[in-house]
Amino acid sequence: MGKETKEIMIGKIDDCDDDVRKTAQEMDIIRQRTVAYEYLCRLEEAKTWMESCLKEELPPAVEFEENLRNGVYLAKLGNFIAPDLLPLNKIYDIDQRRYKVMGLQFKHTDNINKFLQILKRTELPVTFQPETTDIYDNKNMPKVIYCLHALSSHLFKIGKAPLIHDLFGKAIFTDEQLDSVSKDLQKCKHPLPMFQKISGILSHNNSTTNNNILHNNALIELNNLLDSEKSITSALLNPTLKVKYIQNCLIDEYKDVLKAAKYEKIQVAHNHSLNDSYVPDEYDEILTQVEIQGHIIATNYKFLWQNLCSACKSNDVNILHKLFNEEWVKIKNYNSNNLDFYCDVVKDLIESCKDIDVESITNWHKIFQNIINDGNIKAREHTEHKTAIVNVNRALDEGTAVDLYRALTSPKLGLNFNIDIHAAPLLFEEMRLEKCELDKNLNESEIAASALYLKSVASVSEAVERGDETAVWNALNSRQIQLERLKPHCRRRYLSALIAALQVKIREQCECPLLTLEDIKDTIDMVNMKDDDNDELVEVIDNINKAVSDEDVDSLIVLLKSSCLKLPLSLHKEEYHLYMRTLKKRLLQNESQNLWFDDITNAISDVNYESIKVKELTDAIVQLNLAILKNDLNEFWNALSSRHLSSSEIIESSCKEVYFQMFSKALKKKGQNICPWIVCHTEAGNTVYIDVESYSYSWTTPKDFVPYARYLTRKDINSVIDRTNKHHINTYRQKLLEKLFTRFQACCKGFLVRQSFNRIKFFRDHTEYVVKIQAWWRRIQIQRKYGTLIRMKTIEAKLKRERKQNPWAWYKIQEHNIIKIQALWRGRRARNAFVSLFHSPYPPLGVVKKFIPMLDFTTEDYNREIELQTLKSEVVQSIRKNQELSKQIDDMDLKIGLLVQNRIALQEVAVHGLKLNNLVKHNTTTKLVMNQDGKGPLMTISTAVKGLKSLTKESKRLLDGYQHLFYELQTNPTYLSKLLFCIPQNKTNSFLQNVVLSLYNFGAYARDEYLLLKLFRFTLEEEISCKIVKPFDIIASTPLVLKMAVSLSRQLSGLNNLQTIIGPLVEKIINDKELNIETGPVEIYKALRNETEMKTGQISKLPYTVAQEEALTYPEVKSRLEKALTQLKTVVTMFLDKITSSTEMLPFCITYMARVLHRSLTSKFPHTPEKDILKVIGNLVYYQFFNAAIVAPDAFHIINMPNGAGLTTDQRKNLASVAKILHFAAAKKGFGEESSHLRCLNPFIVECHEKMKELFRRCCRGPTLEEYFAVDEYTEATLLHHPHIYITVQEIVDTHALLVEYQDIVAPDPSARLNELLDDLGEVPSVTQLASRDVPSQADSEENARLEVCLALVNKFQAPADDMTDLNKLFIKTKELCVAIIPFLNGEHLLEALCIGTTREQQEQYSEKVKRRIYSGQVRPDEAITLREHIAKLRRNLQMLEDEGYVTREDGYQALITSIALDLCNKGKYRQAQRRALTTLTRTRGSLLEKTKYYEEKCKSYDQYIKSCLANLHAGKRSVHASLRRSGKDIQKLKSKLTVKYSASKLLERGVLLEIDGLSTSQFKNVQFEITPTDHNGVFTIKGKFMGVEMETIDIDIQDLLQKQYEGCTIMDMFGKAKINVNLLIFLLNSKFYGKS
Repeated sequence: MGKETKEIMIGKIDDCDDDVRKTAQEMDIIRQRTVAYEYLCRLEEAKTWMESCLKEELPPAVEFEENLRNGVYLAKLGNFIAPDLLPLNKIYDIDQRRYKVMGLQFKHTDNINKFLQILKRTELPVTFQPETTDIYDNKNMPKVIYCLHALSSHLFKIGKAPLIHDLFGKAIFTDEQLDSVSKDLQKCKHPLPMFQKISGILSHNNSTTNNNILHNNALIELNNLLDSEKSITSALLNPTLKVKYIQNCLIDEYKDVLKAAKYEKIQVAHNHSLNDSYVPDEYDEILTQVEIQGHIIATNYKFLWQNLCSACKSNDVNILHKLFNEEWVKIKNYNSNNLDFYCDVVKDLIESCKDIDVESITNWHKIFQNIINDGNIKAREHTEHKTAIVNVNRALDEGTAVDLYRALTSPKLGLNFNIDIHAAPLLFEEMRLEKCELDKNLNESEIAASALYLKSVASVSEAVERGDETAVWNALNSRQIQLERLKPHCRRRYLSALIAALQVKIREQCECPLLTLEDIKDTIDMVNMKDDDNDELVEVIDNINKAVSDEDVDSLIVLLKSSCLKLPLSLHKEEYHLYMRTLKKRLLQNESQNLWFDDITNAISDVNYESIKVKELTDAIVQLNLAILKNDLNEFWNALSSRHLSSSEIIESSCKEVYFQMFSKALKKKGQNICPWIVCHTEAGNTVYIDVESYSYSWTTPKDFVPYARYLTRKDINSVIDRTNKHHINTYRQKLLEKLFTRFQACCKGFLVRQSFNRIKFFRDHTEYVVKIQAWWRRIQIQRKYGTLIRMKTIEAKLKRERKQNPWAWYKIQEHNIIKIQALWRGRRARNAFVSLFHSPYPPLGVVKKFIPMLDFTTEDYNREIELQTLKSEVVQSIRKNQELSKQIDDMDLKIGLLVQNRIALQEVAVHGLKLNNLVKHNTTTKLVMNQDGKGPLMTISTAVKGLKSLTKESKRLLDGYQHLFYELQTNPTYLSKLLFCIPQNKTNSFLQNVVLSLYNFGAYARDEYLLLKLFRFTLEEEISCKIVKPFDIIASTPLVLKMAVSLSRQLSGLNNLQTIIGPLVEKIINDKELNIETGPVEIYKALRNETEMKTGQISKLPYTVAQEEALTYPEVKSRLEKALTQLKTVVTMFLDKITSSTEMLPFCITYMARVLHRSLTSKFPHTPEKDILKVIGNLVYYQFFNAAIVAPDAFHIINMPNGAGLTTDQRKNLASVAKILHFAAAKKGFGEESSHLRCLNPFIVECHEKMKELFRRCCRGPTLEEYFAVDEYTEATLLHHPHIYITVQEIVDTHALLVEYQDIVAPDPSARLNELLDDLGEVPSVTQLASRDVPSQADSEENARLEVCLALVNKFQAPADDMTDLNKLFIKTKELCVAIIPFLNGEHLLEALCIGTTREQQEQYSEKVKRRIYSGQVRPDEAITLREHIAKLRRNLQMLEDEGYVTREDGYQALITSIALDLCNKGKYRQAQRRALTTLTRTRGSLLEKTKYYEEKCKSYDQYIKSCLANLHAGKRSVHASLRRSGKDIQKLKSKLTVKYSASKLLERGVLLEIDGLSTSQFKNVQFEITPTDHNGVFTIKGKFMGVEMETIDIDIQDLLQKQYEGCTIMDMFGKAKINVNLLIFLLNSKFYGKS
């Protein structure tokens, strides 16, 4: 279909010259391409036809067949044909998402089957119908295309679809497309259908053999008449032709349409005839009966549409009814009552399709059916709309506000705006009033208008409740409310006033708690009125400022008396001038240069306060002056003591006369003055004039005022007081104080004299003893001074004498001291050597030589290594066995559960039990067979199948190749990590569980754990970098690697650590019988109610069900809840303290993955806060690792439970509550509104979170893999034995198949080692091939798949032992040579030692050492060499290393000596690590054996259960059931004796029976209940009788009753009519049949 493709002539494909003679092969190619072109044209025709039907674009013709296989497009075609039989929602994968991602699924066959069912309904001949496999399996896709062509003709005949158009010669395809289709057709086993004969087959389908000739003659006659001018009426009405629905008025239209169709068909036939492979058909150039009928139906529909349009335009309903009831118009769901709506639909259709040509429309039947469907929908909506209006009026008359809200929000009412439930009360009240005023039902427009404006009114109240000022203002300005005189500057005041009005309505408990429009208007008017008052107030304040500025007192007083000011205090006439003065002062001090309202009110208040103070001052001064004049001492003192004149601390009350005399003198001095006015100054700084004689005061200067007053002023009074105190009162006070001090000093001196006199008397009485004490103390001092010196001199002299007399004896005596000195000296040298070895950067050769024996590999080391390998293999095998046992036990639990429910037979359980017993008995052991040198390859097989020797050579060769393959997979994590990303999710878990963990021996040894964690790190980093968009995605979908890390951490030593950390705390909670952490108020309430009823045996007065808020209103519930929360905090604190203090005990796998997770997230999301990263770490450390172990400690073996025992519900609930709080603390989550009673725990959770954050930080600071496992580049090269793994044959084959399937993704580089290893292995072998044996075996394929193989992993690409091209290996070999001869060398450094040479004694010593090594098996005799040969070999190696830059002569090969010293330092660590590994593996093996023993005990219990079931099954007639089935009077009598009978009224009285539907309580005396125990434990038969007639019978199991009680179900139905109290029924059964009360 490109531009370079040659244009293909119609019906002919030939790209060669016609004159050139073609070979047979060329002719075949042309013929095949012609057939391919014809078929491609058929594909394009079918595709184009389906596109016109489905109205969507389909894939190109070359891809059309493949896209039909999923059945989606075919099912959509079925929906087009019969939408009622195949709706779109029944089509599987309709958007083809699953098909694009996962390819073809078996579920897609549903689409194909549904399409085939539609074909059968359309009565398409079976000849054309394909099979499901033809489509889904692509067995015969040409038949499907054949079916589509026939279906188009068939549907065209009945007017449901257009006719398919021939595209032969019109469509153009490329050579590649033709060749591709040609190859597919050659592969097809079925011949290509004859597409051109479809019309003929359909025409002959309904006619018999005898009528074929007549039918053909009628067809030929009609076709001939089409070419003439004659009428075709007689030919069309010929009954042999079987053409239906002919309308005489359209004969001419029929002829024109049929003539054009015949001409088009002749052109198509002519086009096909140009092809050499064309085979003519009798119907090629004539119209068939199917085509004629289809064109007639199409013409009828066009004519019907014209009439329909005319009738609708004239609104002629009768014509519409007649048209829709035409015989050939086969429409469904027609309703004559909906003609008006059909007319509306047609009018809308005419309006929307003005530009569409009627001739181009093909799906007429669907158009007319849609008219009916749309009209019916409109009619139904109209009816529902009327019903909705009725419901609104009914709600206003009889309902509540909620009923009105439901009616208004009904979608059937059709309101184009939303109504909030908050507005329901207002709507109900206002609309009900409106309905009463109108005195009629509200119509649609009235409802909509009222609801719209009332909604806006209610929005005001809603905004007021929220306190949203902007929302209130917007609601008030709504055009629906239309409020006037809204002032923008009053927005805040509007809000405050509306809030107050709303609170009043709520406080008064009005029926409508919302503000009505009148309330809002009144509030707005009130605010506006107040605002107007404020305007007047502003004007008054402005005039006051002006009056103050002009100092107009009269105007100021008038303004201050204005009513709008509303001053709280009255004005005093005496203070008018002071008002002016104060306001003037405030005006000058105010920065705004204006007085505000507060300034004015404060000034008035200050002036009034000043007036009061001045009046009091006037009274005090007048009283004082008058008392002096009257010579009245007491009145004088009272006036002087006034707080306005003096204070009690200044004047002395004992000196009244002195003060009076001084004041009298002062007043006499003023006697010659005549002015009665005195001047005083207030505290505020104002000057006041006081008239003493008239008892008045003035703020302005009086006219008769002169500065010489005849009375004392306040200044004079203070001056007189100060002068009196200074000259008289102070002198008096000083004399008084002197008397007091003198008396105090006399008392003190007398006491001191008495004390000194008593001490002197005591010493005089005891003089003798004082002298003795002094002499004794002097003697002690002298002895201390000279005693030590004398002793030292004596000892020194004695030693000199002994040494001179007998020196050897002296040394003999001092032998132990000499030994100590020598030991100290040797210790000092050894310490110096150790310091040099461990801390010196260049340890000397002499120091290394002293410690070189430590590097010898002793027998103990060898045995320890063997023991380690054995333990490791046992642990791995135990893990695999336990996993298999656990899986089979889980299956057994499931089968027993199904058996109890009678869903499977006992035989299936018994068969599984035998399989489980065989697994327990089949405890195979694998012995590790190693070579003499301990380094040979190791490959053994389970002894159950006769060992490795029974395998064929090919199987052994494959296993050798798998040793190399698995070594590469184990040591190179990139392959497995990529493979994990490729494998579908449903395979990943099983692959990891079965292969990856087996490949790394479940991390049982340090090397395996190191490599496994390395794989985890690489995979996690890749997943975070490629898939994670935000950090919390880790929590939302936990990566599989983290799940595996957590699972690994709970095994081996990690399980022991987990038991140590939380095991004791879990056991403490389990053993505490009084601990009950129930935090649900409803559950606490139900437990309280059940306890009451079970204790009393009477129905409780408390309600059966309560909400959470109602439950919290009961004091006992609150008390129990507070107690539970206190216990919860205590237990959580215990767990938290233990976990946070046990960081060192956490498995390294967890802390290392936390470190990797932290670093990966930090590097990818550098701007993410640390707290978010720590939450992700917390999800791993706590939630993944700890949480499940706390919730289900028995499942994770944290505690040891007896076989068959389990945790109680209360114990699990307690543990779950603790785990939930710890989880919330790790994630810093709190309780919200849904758990409001637990929100008090939120501060406690935050406190716990801070502790956990520090734990998570410590986890992220752990060591690296290399640091923790002490791994370097030489570690792998120094392994004593090859690593080995245990794996089944099935797992080997599955791993190989996966690697081959995803080889291009896992190892895209052709030079990758993995590609070479897979090429060596060849194709993936089957299980039988890999486990084939030379000796015939009875093992079946399943046993071969479970065959367990031990593979020694070998590096295929490792250099041989004698290959020196590997420098790392050469360096290690050189070190071994150097270590072997260092003890026999002398020199300061290695170069000097090698140059000096060796002595004969050294050579002999070396020979003895070699003999000992040969005898112990460490060296073969043929490998023994002399010391000189050894030195020569060492020199050659050193020269090679020096050439490569590893060592140098200049420092005497110090790099090699330093490396040996480092090995010496690490030797002890290596042995300690070995011992630790032995201890850990031994403990792990013990734990695994205990687990195995637990599983085996469980298997025994299952075996006993199955045996007992089988025994009961075979008991047969001896069972109780059989005896009960036999008739006998004794059994009937026994049952009668045990039966308990109660009347319904008695049970009602006891509270067991609550009610019986359809029966009044007066009839309860006629109802009787009989309770009879059956032969089944805990099962009772209850019969219900009415008037002695048995009505109902039911069996009740007491276990079911207890289960209902546990689930909180307190009421149950019996017989479908009676309501029974479960608690009291249990009490009744216990008391009557079990003797419990």
